[in-house]
Amino acid sequence: MAFSKGYEGIQSKLGIDIAQLILDSSDAGIWLWNIKTGETIFNEKWAAIIGYSLAELQPVSIDTWLEHAHPDDLEKSHRHLQAHFSGETERYICEVRMKHKKGHWIKILDKGQVQTWDEEGEPEWMFGVHIDITNQWRKECEIESLHNKLQKFTDNLPGLVFQYVIDKKGHGSFPFTTSKVIEIYGCTSDQLKESDAFAMQVIHSDDLPRVLTSIERSRVELCDWHQIYRVNHPKKGLIWVEGKSSPIARHDGCFEWNGYLEDVSEEVTSNEKIKLLTAVFSTTSRGILITTPEPRIVDVNPAFEQITGYSKSEVVGQSPAILSAKKQGKEVYQQMWATLLSKGRWQGEVWNKRKSGEIFPELLSIDALYDEKGCVSHYIGAFDDISLAVEKRQLLTELVNQDPLTKLLNRRGLDIQLRAITQSTTANNPKFALIYLDLDNFKLVNDTFGHEQGDSLLLTISQQIALQLREQDILARIGGDEFVIVLPSLAKPEVCEEIALRCQKAVEVIAKNYATAQPVSASFGIALYPHHGKNVKELLTMADKQMYKMKSIPKSLPFG
Repeated sequence: MAFSKGYEGIQSKLGIDIAQLILDSSDAGIWLWNIKTGETIFNEKWAAIIGYSLAELQPVSIDTWLEHAHPDDLEKSHRHLQAHFSGETERYICEVRMKHKKGHWIKILDKGQVQTWDEEGEPEWMFGVHIDITNQWRKECEIESLHNKLQKFTDNLPGLVFQYVIDKKGHGSFPFTTSKVIEIYGCTSDQLKESDAFAMQVIHSDDLPRVLTSIERSRVELCDWHQIYRVNHPKKGLIWVEGKSSPIARHDGCFEWNGYLEDVSEEVTSNEKIKLLTAVFSTTSRGILITTPEPRIVDVNPAFEQITGYSKSEVVGQSPAILSAKKQGKEVYQQMWATLLSKGRWQGEVWNKRKSGEIFPELLSIDALYDEKGCVSHYIGAFDDISLAVEKRQLLTELVNQDPLTKLLNRRGLDIQLRAITQSTTANNPKFALIYLDLDNFKLVNDTFGHEQGDSLLLTISQQIALQLREQDILARIGGDEFVIVLPSLAKPEVCEEIALRCQKAVEVIAKNYATAQPVSASFGIALYPHHGKNVKELLTMADKQMYKMKSIPKSLPFG
């Protein structure tokens, strides 16, 4: 980039190579500012962050920054600058919005530090960077919005929804609780954010050791936490509280529980817990069914009816097996019941069917409910329709096997296809062919016209090669300019060579649009299964050798 006349002076004062500094910091916007004169030096990245080239912003000065910064943020920026100039802060750091060329606002992290001072001790030259944090900013806005929505939603749920954290030093706190915390512990959310002391103080002294022991066990074994205990509520007096949560071991060494607490005083005394749980979960989006130990369905919630299409009257008295899609073996259900009987809880993915006959995947959890004698009185099943999650999982698998530019199979996807073909060949169809095609001089396109044009040429070539193939043929891009064609049930050398020559010709026709020092062309090699190899590695190796033979002897045929 071109620097102003002040470049030599500041370079002398700072004792550094400014051009090299900017080059080394090319991933960030770089600025140099003479605080006294307003003279500034920006690199191309600084301009690119707001959608411009540096040439479009010329002549540049401190006014260039002032014109593009959000007016409401300039005062904050000025305060941070003055704090740095006065020595209050070691560096100037400020988040500021800037207007993009396209009219929208982006957010940048502006960092800088005074590098030279004049003889009166006043700041002179300052060096800094701009880092685009727009994505982070937008995500923070989304998170704040979601948090507000979550707070409104959870505040209307029965019971207290909470997040409990124990840090590396063993200190406990509730970073998040809904407003119902006052009904459980008689305090506010703010009183628990920094410490769990208030909550622990109001737990009945006879129950506190058991509660603490259960929390420690959940932390060590990473098992679900479930307790019923008494609380000395400051207004309601002695109440019974039931809580459930699941632990997470965080990367920072802390442990986190997300769950809920309920006042179950009435249920403990009246032994009507099933009625309460049905009411608690009546508004949840999860499908709920309650069964007897046999099991027979005794109740379902509205979400169950919505997800399955069955009404409550149609399933009460029936076995849950009416929902089974019979896609899983008996061993899955045998293991499920063994776990339920030994641990009282099971969770996993199962395939069920709706009343319409449509099969869908669900994430199912089943909990055993015990009576006063410790016997199972009921099972409570809760499930979510995870069809979208399964579809996304399948899509992710496809993306892993796909070249992002051409949408063709990548090397991993090709290997999977070739293994399947070699394993499925039979006595009636024991052969297939493989063509390894490599672009010659393709690098010259990137060097001459840039990588964007190079990508465009690759995309066009892949499309034109595909037009030369049959519907059942497979085309893959396994490297920057390397393609592999698989011709199932085709192993006649002359036919394979004809197809390869058509593909070679298609490449040459397209490449004529790119005038490079040496023309872009294609070399190919052919391998036949099982003549040239009995596995994927051998076939690709042979085709690669044939291709390099053509590169070295342009007029030679792929079969020597």
